[in-house]
Amino acid sequence: MNFAFADPWHVILPRDPGHVIGLMGSGGKTSLMRALAEVYLSEGVPVVLTTTTRTEPVAGYDAVEHTSLSGIPAGDFPVRMFLHGGALPDGKWAGLDPAQVDELGGVLPGHVVLVEVDGAAKLPVKLHRPDEPVWPSRTSLAVVVMGTGAVGSKTGEVLHRFGRQPWPPLDGLQDWSVWEWDHARTLLLEQGGYLSRVPADVPAVLALTGIKEQQDSIGLFDFVGTAMDDPRLPVVLFCDLASDAVGIRTAFREEDEGA
Repeated sequence: MNFAFADPWHVILPRDPGHVIGLMGSGGKTSLMRALAEVYLSEGVPVVLTTTTRTEPVAGYDAVEHTSLSGIPAGDFPVRMFLHGGALPDGKWAGLDPAQVDELGGVLPGHVVLVEVDGAAKLPVKLHRPDEPVWPSRTSLAVVVMGTGAVGSKTGEVLHRFGRQPWPPLDGLQDWSVWEWDHARTLLLEQGGYLSRVPADVPAVLALTGIKEQQDSIGLFDFVGTAMDDPRLPVVLFCDLASDAVGIRTAFREEDEGA
């Protein structure tokens, strides 16, 4: 697989108001969403963060309940705003209904919307329930997030819902089984895995997190090559989100000479 790196890494992001970018998967969705938001804010592009699943409060962002949005004058929207569906008894925020996210294009016509569409209990990989992810119909770009830090660890320690959510392609694994690159490929590419849960008409990019901690560079690039062989994944983000100095590189597929 031939690929090159984009400079700057965020050149792939849509800038036009009205875009809805959905983040699904596991291993750092919220941190990546904040990194994307900071790019928009640095360029003066209005952006709003939200979720269609319950989530924890996001540090550094003003929490605005959706029901109060209509009462805020257009010029007074917080610069760093996280829209939610109300506080829950456990201290988390409820998510918005997908239709409410779709309607933000009318309420916030100048904004790009970043939305988390599933949860992963802070683990690097997950098994989805049949009703996940919860996509707004206006989603224009899907960011499929997967934590590479799972590779080399015990499956029972890194795979969210392991043992509770059956999925035949990984039925042979045990709690103590080592999570390997082949398992990650299966989870990403098999029917019922991550990529198949992206709406067919929505372009997708793969975001691999925990890159700095992953020592198996040969396995990593082999995995990336396999992922980019799939025509639905022409772009892969290599993400280090664990420190204040966020590092992201964007690889894109190059056509073979003569193709």
